[in-house]
Amino acid sequence: MRIPHYLIKAPSGVYHFRRRMPVLLQAMLGRPAIKRSLFTRDIGVARDRALALWRAYDELHRQVRMVCMAGMTKETKLLLERLKKNGTHYRLVTRPDGTIEVEANGPEDHALAREMVESIGDMRKEAIVQQWMREQTFSMDSPPPAAPAQHVPSPAPIPRPAPVAPAPVAVEPQAVERIDRAIDGWLADIASGTIPKTLVIKRLAITEFGKFFGMKRSVHDATRVEIGRWVSHLRAQELATPTIVNKLSYLKGFLEWSKGKGFIDFPRNDSPASGHVVYKAREKRLRKKHGLKAFNDAQLKLLFAPQNIKRLSSEARLGTWMGLYMGARVSEVGQLALVDFFNVDGIPCLRITNEGDGQSTKNDFSNRVIPVHPELIRLGLLKRVERLRKMGETRLFPKVGKGATNGSGDWLSKAFARHCGLVLPKPDTGKLGFHSFRKTVIQTLQAAGVAAELRAAYVGHELDDTHHSSYGMDAPKPQILDAIRKLDYPVTPDTDAFA
Repeated sequence: MRIPHYLIKAPSGVYHFRRRMPVLLQAMLGRPAIKRSLFTRDIGVARDRALALWRAYDELHRQVRMVCMAGMTKETKLLLERLKKNGTHYRLVTRPDGTIEVEANGPEDHALAREMVESIGDMRKEAIVQQWMREQTFSMDSPPPAAPAQHVPSPAPIPRPAPVAPAPVAVEPQAVERIDRAIDGWLADIASGTIPKTLVIKRLAITEFGKFFGMKRSVHDATRVEIGRWVSHLRAQELATPTIVNKLSYLKGFLEWSKGKGFIDFPRNDSPASGHVVYKAREKRLRKKHGLKAFNDAQLKLLFAPQNIKRLSSEARLGTWMGLYMGARVSEVGQLALVDFFNVDGIPCLRITNEGDGQSTKNDFSNRVIPVHPELIRLGLLKRVERLRKMGETRLFPKVGKGATNGSGDWLSKAFARHCGLVLPKPDTGKLGFHSFRKTVIQTLQAAGVAAELRAAYVGHELDDTHHSSYGMDAPKPQILDAIRKLDYPVTPDTDAFA
């Protein structure tokens, strides 16, 4: 686990809290930074204690800043300078009612502090102080608490003004919304724009956090400390880092939605669910090593051998050939509609989009119009499209239902996975599946010298360089067609097999 920036591990193994203080607190505390031992060697406990200290210093800074907002910046600095003369030390005391006092030792120091406080003046008539007291629900007509012996009030943000009727403080019902009810509302809001499979995954992740956190608790109690404990719980279950990252991304989306509803508040770009896990380069390399691999020529010969591929259904065979020459995601193949086939400047093309009924794409770059590969035309793909149109069908695979839990390509993914298991031996490292066609197409085009812009336009990838996405033009269809003609495989589809 990465050590947060506010923790320092001593050679003894004990963690320390360190934070650079704001300018106002630097003058008060007499040091630019604070470093305190947390008295623990456990990073989880140290993080919790450090975050509690962080909030405490934030509260102190807020109170001091309130004093400055009341127009007392110079006087406060002067008081601090006078109080520190002759090596005298004073202790800042915050009382339960919010007032701040300075503890002085000895009659001379006591008199000096009183003189400085009187020079500042009575702040009870200041409108900003009265307004702040009303917002904090302090009773303005109750007598001030008795001061302990030899304690003199410092310039306080909460002096006691003349009796004024306290203003009622409205508490919004949304501020105490329970997390179980918030989860139901969030799922209902995102259901229309989320495919069923993703909706199930998000529901499981957020419900898991809710059970750990407490379903009856309020959403605004979901602090960074609570989420950090949940992450430690996930780590204890030995979950992979990518899995934890995904769960946190769903939780972050839920908290952003809750912020918009007024259930919780946090600074912009500082969600309590962010920054808990760092996906290290080593873990990325391991994931890539054990992930899906591209097919080699020997494996393609086995997969598409006539005696092997005939075991697949007619629809699954067509989808498999399309995966080999398109490099499309399995859901993009399974959801194709007949209206997605048309000509562009005389070139037969197909469209992958999220605009049709039951259609969805991974991101905006997945929406694209690409030429139909000549081998797919020879296979009889366009003739099949015309035949289905005459039959009154609307989809390329009419037998596949819309709105499947795992997406429109789930049937094709499972059929091809069974086919791979029967035909190919299990690889020593990595996995093989329908998505391996995507890597096969990309690597074949790359080996043939096809430019990255053309490869990205064909398979629906985003280039890392923002210059291309912001200023680049759409790749011309003739150039893409010339590029994909270089997809040369040791297998050849039958002519008009699916006409």
